[in-house]
Order: sequence, then structure tokens, then C-alpha cells
Amino acid sequence: MKRSQKLTSAILAAVLAVGTSGCGGGGARGTNSTTASDAAAETTAAAITTLDPNREIDVQVNYDEMADISTVDAQNESGAGKLYEAGKKAGTIHALCFFDFHNVSPEKDIAELFAERFGGTVETEIVSSLEINDRLGVLMASGQSPDIMRFSGDFYPSLFINNRFTALDEWLDKESPVWSDIGGIIDRFEYNGKHYYFPYALTTTEYGVTYCSKEIEEIGMTDPMDLYFAGEWDWNAFENIMLRWKDSNAEKYPLSWPGTFGAQLTATTGTPAIELKDDQIINNMKSPNAYRAMEFIEKLYREDIFWEGWHGPDNLDSWTGTLFFVMPLDWALPCGQERWFQNNFEGEIRTVPMPRDPESDTYYMTGQTSGYVVPSGAANIQGAASFILASRMYASDPEVVEAEREKLLYDGGYYYIKCPECKYKFESERGEIGETCPECGTPRKAKWKLTYTPEQMQIFDDLVDPSKFTFVFSCHGGFGQDMIDTLDTIYNAPIVDGDTYNHILSEYESIVEATLDEYRGMIAG
Repeated sequence: MKRSQKLTSAILAAVLAVGTSGCGGGGARGTNSTTASDAAAETTAAAITTLDPNREIDVQVNYDEMADISTVDAQNESGAGKLYEAGKKAGTIHALCFFDFHNVSPEKDIAELFAERFGGTVETEIVSSLEINDRLGVLMASGQSPDIMRFSGDFYPSLFINNRFTALDEWLDKESPVWSDIGGIIDRFEYNGKHYYFPYALTTTEYGVTYCSKEIEEIGMTDPMDLYFAGEWDWNAFENIMLRWKDSNAEKYPLSWPGTFGAQLTATTGTPAIELKDDQIINNMKSPNAYRAMEFIEKLYREDIFWEGWHGPDNLDSWTGTLFFVMPLDWALPCGQERWFQNNFEGEIRTVPMPRDPESDTYYMTGQTSGYVVPSGAANIQGAASFILASRMYASDPEVVEAEREKLLYDGGYYYIKCPECKYKFESERGEIGETCPECGTPRKAKWKLTYTPEQMQIFDDLVDPSKFTFVFSCHGGFGQDMIDTLDTIYNAPIVDGDTYNHILSEYESIVEATLDEYRGMIAG
């Protein structure tokens, strides 16, 4: 069986980073920066052992059988470094994670390719995401380091500074064409002149603005998607649409916001909150750009723009009470489309990037990556490097990319596979709109499917194109949960209670600097 015949519906989760399975639960969102993909992966060992026995599984994979190859083809090793031993099978690698590599996309698809192309298999130790860093420390101290872990934002730079990971410069060749279009992103995570993290893809799981086109049409304003393509989607256009909508909906609020809205908007100026540059930790929270972005937010507060409390796109009542959702793109768009499908509402659910800073000709947005790191002391670095190469092959496979694009762009009839009356089994979920069962004449039962218009697909293409967006990576999440909570407080105070950014920053600045100084001391030492 060809690999393309074995791919599941989430094959491009890391390339297009688009959730194709609906909303799921999202109630915890809005108070932190957890993304939809993180939430989906928050799986414990107990949960994995109690999978629904009725769920549909496309293919049962025997990884050991698939990994039974004699040698690794040289073409699979493009992008490897000088310490990488050519032709050597990857063998078994041990992964430390809070999910099972064989039950979560994209890991399960990468694991197939890893077995098929590199002769490797994956064994996983599963702990909760809250315990994973502590568990890594225990394993390293006992000489039992895992071989690979999925990269997480809280690793960088604290765990890099604390020597928790292996530099991969001699195992992977950043100058190889395999890495060429993401080489600049690899450099963003450089520490001490070395590269510990080779992300296999930029993803679009960062924040954007999701809305219903009909709401914009009814107030006579230009659609944000049209504004984006015209180069006119900026803070001012964003504000003008919300004010016009509020004039027509006096009892409602134009904006449902997450806990990271302040940081997201500030990033559109090209200014991360905290950055590591040339091994110097830089606090940008007092920069003119940060003040300007937060003063704009203070203005929105005075205009009564924000809907207080959590109102997510997974809740139908939220849609009837607000215009714009500033939420992770890969989560809000499917949620909105699914709610509209379930209720047969009019209008198209669309999503666009965060509005551009009107004082900048460059379009900045927060960036997010997908990839893996190799802990210090790993026993099978060669196998781990092979898995990273497999992940890069997975993300850049033209056949895979095109297959998922075709699926997302399909806008015809989409149905359950069996007739709801006589259980006649159709050949495909696809069919003509309004199709009926040939056995009993019963109309086929429609099924929701995430669908892109060509314009929406173009936006997602743009969002991973470095020629169209300059990506901003704030590393404040890598200095511990207390730092995350402190920055959330600073950025949210103007939204929650109308405090000024300048006042709240002055109150918490010493706390931020005390944490950063601790790590500055480690670097200097």
C-alpha cells in the first residue's frame, strides 16, 4: 500500500496546522496561550488505554514489520550532518511525551514514515504535560535520558541555558537544501552559537481574527478578507468595523478576546515581549512600540469593545453576541463552520491574520513552529536525528501537501458513508449535493467537513510564507509559569479593568527583571 493511501484526515496538521475534526472542548482557552493542538494532545496514559472501541481506524499499522528494511536509502538522508552514519537503520528511539506518538497526529504519520524510510520504531513514556520537565530531569540524572521530545515553548530558553538538550549542528546540516526555507527560523532558536532545535515546519496555529461574512455585509463595511488582499487590513480598519457594528448592536460587544490579546497585538509591531538575541535576554516591554500597541488597546477599552469573560467560538451563544473572535486560527475557523453547519445559518465563516500595525510596511505576526529536540545524554542520537529528518520529509512531501489541499478545497456534498435508513454502504463520503440512496431513496445524511474557499487557502499559504510575514517569537514562556502569569496580568489589565499599561508595568517590572536577571547570570556564568 502506498503511503498516500494510508494518510489520515489530519495528515497536514503541522504543515497547514488546521483542525479538521471540529471544535472539541475549548473552555480553558482565553486565559493562557495554549493552542488547540496542545489541547488535543493533552492526553494521559490512562486516557490512551481507554480509546473508544467503536472509533474508525483507517489502517492498523505494524511498525516493527514496516521497519524491517536492510539499509536506509541515501536520498532519505539528505539534510544529515557529518556525525550521521549513512545507511544505518534508526533502530528504537525512546520518546518522553504527554501523548502516544502512535495515536496523535502528526506523530503517528511521521512514525510510519520513520519506520518505512529509516527502519526505526518509537517507544513512548507518557507523563502529564505539567510533569514532563521534572521527569526529564529525573531521567537525565539517572543516566536514562530519552532520545526525543516534542519541542514546547516553555523549553526555550530556560532548558537550553540549563544544558538539557543536545546541539544538533553535527547531526543535521542547516545549510542543506532540505532546511533552506526554514533556516532563518532555525537561527531564531540559536543559543551559545549552536542549534539545538530544527523545527520541521512553521505552523498557522497562532492567533487571527475569525468572523461571519454576513455580519460585515449587514453593516455595509468592507470584508476583512477583502481588506487583507488589498493591503488595508490594519488596526484602524479593525477598529472602524467594530465601532460600526457596535452602533448597530448596542447591547452586544464586537470582540471576544483571549488572555494573550495584548501580546498578540504588540507583536504586530515587530516587537516581542522578551527575546534572546546574541545570547542577551532583552526585555522589550518598555519599548515605544509596546506602549503604542497597548495605548491602542486602552482606547478600545474606553470604546467598550471587549466582551468581558470567556466567550469561545465553540459556543453558539458566543456567535450571536459578538462580531470578531481573536483566537487560534486552526481552532476558531472549524468551530464557526461546524456551528453554522449544525444550525443551517447564512453567511460564511472566515479567518484573517491579526490586523497590521498601520505605522509599519511590514506584516508581522507571532510565529509558531513544530519539531523535536534531543535531550542531553540521549543513547540513540542517530535515531533521533532520523526521526527529525522523517518529520521534515513529512512536512514537505508534495504528494501529501496536494492531497490535503484538495480535500480542504472540496465543496461538494459530504455525507456519512451509510444510508441512515437501510444502511446501504456508499463508496465514498463524497457525492452530489442532494444525493439519495439507490436502494431505498432516502436522502443521504450530510456530514460536516472543514472547507476552504480558494481565498481562505491563500491566506493560510501566506501565513507560512516568510516573504509575506515576518515572524515574531517571544520567549517569555520559557522562563516559567510565574513569568507567563505576570505578563498575562500586565497585558490584560487595560482590557479587564481599564488600568493603564504604564501603571501596571511599573508595578510588575521588578518581578519580570528579577526572573530575567537570574537567567542572565546563568548565561554569564
